Amino acid sequence: MNNFFPVHLKSAVIFAVIFTLLSGCDKDNLNNPTLPQSQSESTIPVEQPPAKNNREKLIRGIKFNAVLDPWQVKEEEQLSLIRDLFEGLTAYDEQGNIVPAAAESWKTQDNQNWTFILREGLKWSNGAPLTAQDFVLSWQSLSQSESPLKAYLQYLNLKGAKPVLEKKQPLTDLGISAENDRTLVITLDKPTPYLPEMLAHIALLPQYHDLGLFVSNGAYTLSLRDEKGVHLVKNPYYWQKDKVSFKQVDYVPYDTKRISELDIIWSVREKTENIQYFPQLCGYFYEFNLLDPKLANPLVRKAIASLISVTGITNNEMPYSIPSSYFLPKAMLQGQNSRWEPVLAEQLLAQSHITEKQPLTLRLTHDDTSLHQNIANRLARQLSESDLLRVVDEPMSWQQLQEKRNKGDFQLIRSGWCGDFNHPMAFLELFYSKSPDNKSGYTNAGYDQLFEQALKSTSEKERSEIYLKLSEIIQQENLVLPLFQYTTAVYISSSVMGVQKNPIGAIYSKHLWRKVEVE
Repeated sequence: MNNFFPVHLKSAVIFAVIFTLLSGCDKDNLNNPTLPQSQSESTIPVEQPPAKNNREKLIRGIKFNAVLDPWQVKEEEQLSLIRDLFEGLTAYDEQGNIVPAAAESWKTQDNQNWTFILREGLKWSNGAPLTAQDFVLSWQSLSQSESPLKAYLQYLNLKGAKPVLEKKQPLTDLGISAENDRTLVITLDKPTPYLPEMLAHIALLPQYHDLGLFVSNGAYTLSLRDEKGVHLVKNPYYWQKDKVSFKQVDYVPYDTKRISELDIIWSVREKTENIQYFPQLCGYFYEFNLLDPKLANPLVRKAIASLISVTGITNNEMPYSIPSSYFLPKAMLQGQNSRWEPVLAEQLLAQSHITEKQPLTLRLTHDDTSLHQNIANRLARQLSESDLLRVVDEPMSWQQLQEKRNKGDFQLIRSGWCGDFNHPMAFLELFYSKSPDNKSGYTNAGYDQLFEQALKSTSEKERSEIYLKLSEIIQQENLVLPLFQYTTAVYISSSVMGVQKNPIGAIYSKHLWRKVEVE
């Protein structure tokens, strides 16, 4: 995933969960077409009574056009509609944890060869059986599509993905097969213990074989699409339908109603009551050029980091974000906090032969938009407290920023990273020497050994301990200069229950209900 993302597109899921490959963390007409004109009215084979009162209907406001095809999603808020309509092998619970979905269980002995067992009696919204073969056909179709999301199959470490995507090998070489209607076998190129976390990606949702019909498999299915929005009804064939409270869910244009008439609005900008700030799997930091002769010295990086107050910067410029000096998102740190230790920056710099007569000149390279300029100004003021540092401000356009980074022409450059899935390895891989995402040039045999040990380990406890050790290496060596973790403002009506903050912004309508108003 691209290390850079513009602030006006700071969406955790768009950059993180969806677009591993759309400008990296930033789609044409895909194989699965949008709803045909003949299907734009009613497509449900069973009649649904209209909602009798607002306890049966949930109204969600959307700013962008509603998208019904998972492969055409471009905005973070569109994910909620897709999650209401479709369900993959795994999904997220209210806290953002991975839970069984279409698959009721899975097993592996080596983290490389996996067997998933689908739930008994799964059906599409038209009543047709949903089988393991449907997942095979969907993934094969994705591999031959024009969608950028097809590269996620390779990112998944799926066996045969690269030659199949390049159309050099037949579809049957893709590492997914159905032993029978309920047994799905997934074979990877290398051990990947976090595969279940990766399977919640929208690219991997099952697609109905008849592209002329809109058929889904989630808690809701399409009832009507008109000028007022997209109207969903409870899917009578959903395996967990008895736990779904709202019978109808409407996705309506945000500007057609007052906020008080809506139940949920993602990424709301108005200042109003009932706003919750959801943490994103996206961090904002400055990246050290580890190939720079001075910055290659860990003592110099430590001295620089010791001068920075992340709360001083974040509270003034991004007050609703989460200040953090850790590279991993807060939820992944298992309670691990920064340990304060007395550091005299001047002593560390002096040990590195940096003096007042020969000060270190630091270039701060960043985008020239107001937010990034303000953050850079505060960063520069803090660094300038040392007489041994001279800070040079280097603002530029977004395009120039990317060019600078690609050329390695920087010292400290404004950067960011979003996880493609809710797991520490989505972040820790950046510093694994063999990772294609390792752009810093960082090489550490001890880090690599721990990383590879985590991939092979079948003990969740051991893996969790290793993740914290890897995080600590990043922290102790100050490989980057973290400042904060992004959040998203979400409006949630006070009458809607069941919403919990989670780092992937998942608010499934099936998890919600409306509290009884006392008359």
